[in-house]
Amino acid sequence: MARPNDFALTYLAAHEEAGMTRINLAPLLHRIAEDPNYLFGEELQKLGGHCPAHGDTRKEDYEKVAINALLAFLYEDLREHITSRMPLDEAGHIILQNPPESPHGLDIADAAALDAAPVETLIGFLRDSICHLLDAIIKDWAIKIMLEEERCRAEGAITPLAAASFVLANNLESSVLHSPSGYDMLSITKTGSHTALHVCWNLCESAPMLKPGLSAEAYDDLARRSLKQVLPLAMGSLGMLCQFMAAGHIEADDHQAIHPLPRHQTAFVYDADAPGGLIVLDSALIEPTAMQGEHHYTGCPAFYANGLINLYMEIVLSVAARYGIYQRIEKAG
Repeated sequence: MARPNDFALTYLAAHEEAGMTRINLAPLLHRIAEDPNYLFGEELQKLGGHCPAHGDTRKEDYEKVAINALLAFLYEDLREHITSRMPLDEAGHIILQNPPESPHGLDIADAAALDAAPVETLIGFLRDSICHLLDAIIKDWAIKIMLEEERCRAEGAITPLAAASFVLANNLESSVLHSPSGYDMLSITKTGSHTALHVCWNLCESAPMLKPGLSAEAYDDLARRSLKQVLPLAMGSLGMLCQFMAAGHIEADDHQAIHPLPRHQTAFVYDADAPGGLIVLDSALIEPTAMQGEHHYTGCPAFYANGLINLYMEIVLSVAARYGIYQRIEKAG
């Protein structure tokens, strides 16, 4: 079985083979924290000071670095916002709502129907519900950032959050990559959160498939410890992420996050030789992938926001444990 770090090493090597160099956003975030004026400087727009190694580097690479750095900076605040706004009941459980136009035919208030539903239907319903809950919280956060920017305009002052929001909006408006689709901070963040939730759900659902017979607490521990093995996915390029998810059969044709992990998936494997056992990703599925003129990648902006992906994992684990997902997957065989 693969060593725990084999996937990350193979993944990075595949990016190099595809002709791409990783630009670490952490130093840029440090520069912004030291001097928010860096947000308005030319260096951020020029690969963060990284010297282009290729004359054919596409404009999208420059946009990618600036936009992802700005999002990563803003996502520190998003993490705190999600934590403070997550609705919990008296027992500490996340309060879910029925997702609008849900195709699953379930009602969150009908416990008997939830218990009787096939596990695939229940998982799809819970995935749909938590995506819509995060969407609502993210929308509330985006409004807060927008109001901060408006307040600063009215007062003739500026804060780092307002500055980052302003520069980001300008970058997106002129972006070759995003402007044709009308993507803004809100839509990008919603899409990214769905992808993060999807991967966290997949890891959670894979545990009883790969290692039957554990308790709910043991599955929680296994998934939580294995998250570090899955995080390298967030360090890569979007193209390589999509390639791997397609090769491992963990991405549905419609690219929505409401579909349960299929049992014929091959992306997640169990490493019995790792101390305590681990779920790891199959590095054999990786293939070098890059667009013409794509020479730089940063990884997902959420990867740089301390604890944000871990927060998504904890949200999924909380919902899965409450509804007995581990045991139901194992029972369904």
